[in-house]
Amino acid sequence: MGLKSRIAGFAAAGPVPVFVVAGAGMRAMVQDVQLDPHVRIVDTPRAAALLLIAGSTNHADVQALARLHDILPHPRATVTWRTHDPFVALGGAGAATAVEEDDPVPTLRAVFRDILTGGRASEPAILPDVDAVEWRGIGPYGQGGSGMTGGTPYGRPMAELGPDRDGLRLDILPVSLGPFFPRLPSGLVLTAKLSGDVMTEVAVTTPGVLPSRPGSASPFIRALSGPVAIAELELARACDHLRWLSDALMAQGLPALGRRALRLAHEVRPGDGDRVRAFGARLSRSGLYRWSLPRAGLVEAGRFSGLGLGPIARAAGVAEDVRLEDEGYRALGFEIVVMRRGDPVGWWQVRIEEAARSLDLAARAAGRKTTLVGRVESPRGRLEPGDSPTNRALALVPELLSGLEWGDALTTLIGLDLDLDEAASVMDSGELRATA
Repeated sequence: MGLKSRIAGFAAAGPVPVFVVAGAGMRAMVQDVQLDPHVRIVDTPRAAALLLIAGSTNHADVQALARLHDILPHPRATVTWRTHDPFVALGGAGAATAVEEDDPVPTLRAVFRDILTGGRASEPAILPDVDAVEWRGIGPYGQGGSGMTGGTPYGRPMAELGPDRDGLRLDILPVSLGPFFPRLPSGLVLTAKLSGDVMTEVAVTTPGVLPSRPGSASPFIRALSGPVAIAELELARACDHLRWLSDALMAQGLPALGRRALRLAHEVRPGDGDRVRAFGARLSRSGLYRWSLPRAGLVEAGRFSGLGLGPIARAAGVAEDVRLEDEGYRALGFEIVVMRRGDPVGWWQVRIEEAARSLDLAARAAGRKTTLVGRVESPRGRLEPGDSPTNRALALVPELLSGLEWGDALTTLIGLDLDLDEAASVMDSGELRATA
């Protein structure tokens, strides 16, 4: 065995660098892959060897998927998990390895080893190799127009100047994130204008028609049409909050704490409220709230009143919760968590305490079921047939993010806990409202 083969073998024994696209109904399953030490989920396709496409994606995003695929460096390969090959329409049929099992890690490791050791050829580009610089060679300097700054290289005009919040005139940079930005739900596109690192204009759009969501409906969806055990609902709420916390910690560059929160979501049982509070206390002692979560996106309580936005509204002092209307919850002495700070720090703290109280409530719920039909409090807020807290939160995104620095804006957006799966589940046509 030559030196090159030995090096490839050693590399193949390490964690598999994977860029993941989490499609319809696969958010939780993709999260769980992070618990396997043999896989390292990366934030950019340029750092990945494998592209994992989990679940179905919107048909309109196939071109975006292909561009993402072609960004991966060689050697590279694609694995699809519980979905069809998304590149069939682009001539990429048969390129991807399909997985239908619950655990994709064995397949990921096998494919990774094959492409490193030469047992499998690196995948070619899907999109045609067309020079994107139509302006090349045009003009006296080859920049596509006249004058030193003429032309629009790569279709991007020179940045215009605009007023800054500090009274300066800075370049205004247009930025578009999505539809597969790791910190946003798949299909969501955020467009913004940046003045320095401050977002001056923001718009968000969602897929016009979402693919169907596989698997059984969540207990919150089932509670819209009939009684559901309160213990089941509250355990699911606690786990959902902990899963959100895991994602939020990962986004803050704290992967070890993020995985701990994810393991906690798997381990907690009714009555484990103190375990969650202990983890929350650990986060508070770490200085996370002081240094990583500044008072960004502060919103007055009146702006959230009546919108049924769950934890983010209750963190601002809005005492709204559908559970207060349910006789089953009132009989258990249910009390909501309310704070007086409408910023990401409050959103984190309310969710952690709600998760703890949900586990306490589940322990004493016994066999009691919900009595309210047609409306339920999901982990994100008031859920009704044809409407969801995600839809209502999307309408607030431009207002909440405008004027924030980039890091604070991303923290605020993650704090909203947008869930397109839940939103599509209650929409008759599968269409979500777009916000501009």
